[in-house]
Amino acid sequence: RYGFSTALDVACGTGLHAIALARLGIQAAGADISEAMLAKARSHAHEFGVQILWIQASMQELRQHLHAEYQAIFCLGNSLPHLLQQADLEAACANFYHLLSPGGVLVLQLLNYHRILTEQDRIVGIHRQGDATYIRFYDFSPGRLMFNLLTIHFHHETCTHALHSTPLYPYRQDELERHLSTHGFIDLESYGDMQFHPFEEQVSTNLVIVGKRGVQK
Repeated sequence: RYGFSTALDVACGTGLHAIALARLGIQAAGADISEAMLAKARSHAHEFGVQILWIQASMQELRQHLHAEYQAIFCLGNSLPHLLQQADLEAACANFYHLLSPGGVLVLQLLNYHRILTEQDRIVGIHRQGDATYIRFYDFSPGRLMFNLLTIHFHHETCTHALHSTPLYPYRQDELERHLSTHGFIDLESYGDMQFHPFEEQVSTNLVIVGKRGVQK
């Protein structure tokens, strides 16, 4: 549906998507703010025998580290909500625009926060693996969301626990589309998943926005 031969995976983590693109014959690059994640990505790329350019950079600073243009940019895995300030989102959108070739495609994937904020379900999931139980849950506050992972380890008659919390900004469809339009993106389309099923605010688990770089501003 969207043809491209070069792609940048932003906030690439351990490189899953960049490696998948490279295995399809796409000239791929991956960027992430975490060197630890990039080390894993390099290892995984070596295992699959693919050549990928890995760059340590945040979404807000991509242009300081990359000077090529890409026909497609992906920002997947609910990475965008880690940008907590409007200025950070503005910088990221500007970077996406200027690193895309004219007519290039941007693909954003994040959770459907309209549904999450409407339902206000705190418990995301509970599962047990070996002697550990993992509980994922939200704390809600105005304009912010705290994602928590509580890990409980059982050993004989004792247990220990650790709590890791990550603040998120719950971007919604209209807000993201407004920012993207302001930064020169056109032909914006929204889907409920990466299989291009229709986006339904009250039902969809994910929000996927696809847009093209318009004429230079």
